[in-house]
Formats: sequence, structure tokens, C-alpha cells
Amino acid sequence: MQPADIEMMRNLERMRAALTEWMIKEEILGDAFFIDIEDWRARRESYGTDSLLVLVFDGSSLHTMMNFGGDTEEFDDLVESFGFWYELGHSWNMGFYPIEGYDYARLSGSYAYKLRDPRWAKKAALVKKRAKEKCQDCGVEEPLDAHHCYYTTMRQAYEPWEYPLSALRALCRTCHVRREQTEIRLRAFAASLTSDELDALRPAIGHATYWYKTEAVFSFLSALGPDERHLHDAMQILREGKNEDD
Repeated sequence: MQPADIEMMRNLERMRAALTEWMIKEEILGDAFFIDIEDWRARRESYGTDSLLVLVFDGSSLHTMMNFGGDTEEFDDLVESFGFWYELGHSWNMGFYPIEGYDYARLSGSYAYKLRDPRWAKKAALVKKRAKEKCQDCGVEEPLDAHHCYYTTMRQAYEPWEYPLSALRALCRTCHVRREQTEIRLRAFAASLTSDELDALRPAIGHATYWYKTEAVFSFLSALGPDERHLHDAMQILREGKNEDD
């Protein structure tokens, strides 16, 4: 295998890991799973035998998203970020293919140098467009940065553009500086929780903000106290903050 092919296959594995984590976060993983191409060809399926990797998603919410008009922008962008594109085979599987002419070599140099790459410029522009060119923390219409809300481990070593759009936030310069410190404090608080508690916290807040305004959810939690009256007051905040039915 040529060095360029080795780099491509390494990127394929990074994409596999990134898509898996994204589907877990979006709670659409369900029964979805990847099949290596050799195993897929051994099944003698009709489609995808010329691809590099296959994703099967029968019984997953991904099936609904892909076949019934769901919003695939973030999924599409994440796949492209690693230098690949996909094609549906049956309604329950897709094959991944390399983008012709894509440079899979990992960039050397400083982080600032990597942020000058056109692939990052494209990703950052999309983040700002989705935010309607306004800071997502304070709402001002000033020059914006695309902020990474987290980074992967050094072992995974994603490039700056190899993150889902939901991992990035459009921020003005002032909010960008503040955000970095706020996220450090949050990670410090996370040290007091077990991994199971952290995994439970994410969907708990996500589900609560589906039914209630985000501000109401956090005001409710802040209002809880040692007395029963605190509970009554907190519940009133929550009731008043219910999202309107669509």
C-alpha cells in the first residue's frame, strides 16, 4: 500500500470514530454499525462493494433522517471534513468513497498555521453562516471567531476542520475569551462526577430543554434549596418556562 493510501485509510478510521461519537451525541445511533469492506463483499450485497467502508443503519433514527427528508447537513459536512463522500445503497446502508484529489497528509506546524488551511476557512464560514453572522453567546454582529468547544485526544489528533458543526460556536472576540475560561471551569466541575454521571447529565439536560426553555431549566436548578418552599418556587419557574407546542 502506498503512503498516500495509508494516510487515506487512517483518515477513514478517524471518520468512523467521529461519526460514531456524533451519532451517540445526537441519540440516533440505534442499531447502526460499520462493516469493513471485505466483510461487506463477503455478504454479496448489491450495492457499495466498490466503497471503502459501509454503514448499516436499519432500525436506527439515521434511517429516518436519510430516507424521509431529515436534515443531513451536519452529517454530510462531517463526512466531507475527513475527505470522503457517501452514497446510499439500499435504504438501510451507505458506502463511503474518497474525494478525488483530496490531500490526506496530516499537517505539520503550529496550530495557527493549520487555521490558515482553506478547509478550516470553509468550516469556520459555515459555522458563522449557521449562526446568521451573530455571536451565539451575546448576539452582537461583530467580527466572529469559530470556537472549538472541545478537542479530541492527542491520539485521535483531529485537524481543526475535522469536527462536527455542533462542536463549534460562532463567538465575538470578547465572548471567545470568556468562553475559554468558562469551559475550563466546567471541566474542573466534571472532575467531581463519575463517567456514568457525566453520560447521564448530557441527555438529561438535552431532554429537559426539549420541553422547557433553556433559561428556565437552569433557573429551576439554581432555585432548588433545602426547604420545601424552594422546590415549589423552582417548579413554578419550570412551569412558566415550558416551550410552546409547534
